[in-house]
Amino acid sequence: MHTLFVEAFGPLAVAFLLFALVYSARRMLYQFRNRLTPAQRQAARDSFRNRLVHPNVAQVEQGLDALLPQRLIDLYDDHATVLTEQIEIRRPAPNPENPLEPQNPAEWIEAFLPLDLESQKYALDLAGRGLGKGFCFATDGESNFYWMPASPTRQSDAPVFFAHTEPEMNEQVAVSLGEFLSWQRIVHAPEGEGAEVTA
Repeated sequence: MHTLFVEAFGPLAVAFLLFALVYSARRMLYQFRNRLTPAQRQAARDSFRNRLVHPNVAQVEQGLDALLPQRLIDLYDDHATVLTEQIEIRRPAPNPENPLEPQNPAEWIEAFLPLDLESQKYALDLAGRGLGKGFCFATDGESNFYWMPASPTRQSDAPVFFAHTEPEMNEQVAVSLGEFLSWQRIVHAPEGEGAEVTA
């Protein structure tokens, strides 16, 4: 019986082992070939930062067929803010929509997104989720995004929303971008670790 088992399943086990080894080797080779050099990583970072300080408002508004709030457009003139990463933003008072959260809750911005259509390819499909037309201007680095609605006419400012992916939900975090950016900010990025920034 033991010999029959080895004869029947032995070749299958060897084939599976060979498949696993070949698959692992191919995956390691793929990762090695597609690994960016330090120079390539720096070039990609420089390109991203260049897009942050050169917003393309007309392109975005044409793509949305709607107008962005003026306060959002003005944000991209503040290069010091949009180039900052890993920002903890402290709400001065509890969120009235969520009385169960901590008294001084924090929002987290891993990075701002360039004001162009390219950045939105990697953000949430707001219209597809039934949230309407809008622009995702920052991410928390966990596939969740801060966004503002666009409208048929230019608004001076608009509410800031935070769209979660898991669980899928959308919450208003501030009545305006002006209010959101006025809250206490603590920068955790290496070049400014622990530095407190106020708007």
